[in-house]
Amino acid sequence: MGVHTTVVFTDLYGSTSAFEALGNAKATLAVTHITSWIAKVIEAHGGRVVKMLGDGVLALFWDNPAAIGAVVEIQRGHQKRMARVAHTNRMPIRIGVASGDVEIVARDCYGDAVNVAARLSDLSGPHQIWANSAALDSINEAEGVRFRILGPISIRGRAEPCTVYQVDWQDDVSSGFLT
Repeated sequence: MGVHTTVVFTDLYGSTSAFEALGNAKATLAVTHITSWIAKVIEAHGGRVVKMLGDGVLALFWDNPAAIGAVVEIQRGHQKRMARVAHTNRMPIRIGVASGDVEIVARDCYGDAVNVAARLSDLSGPHQIWANSAALDSINEAEGVRFRILGPISIRGRAEPCTVYQVDWQDDVSSGFLT
């Protein structure tokens, strides 16, 4: 029997080129430093890290506001962290968030919400957070955070399109990336 949860999937954009530019040892150190920090932010907001996936993190939250609060803090904190890193070594974060039923088996998770969160992360651009409509249920926009509908978007492997929103978390980054 599944549990209703909110799934967060983060991905470091540009990590492949970082490995080429920095070499394996330095890039691995940079990637693991960032993903470990992401995991700490997730846990501080009451989320559970399911697994680290190289340059990504898969996590579960039991309520939507905690998940959205965590991903906004991740983007804002990472933007500040990147300002102190050489431009060639920057790896922005892409984040997908989806709520739905999930099957938890042996501390791993499976289900449509997991797949949707991963696909939304893949579809989003650097510095972006994309969420399905269910992930924004019972959440009000906070100061400096807005939900912008992107519309129904076809998700690879799904028969039905998914209503997707972009969580705009800063005023000075505009997105020209729409599918």
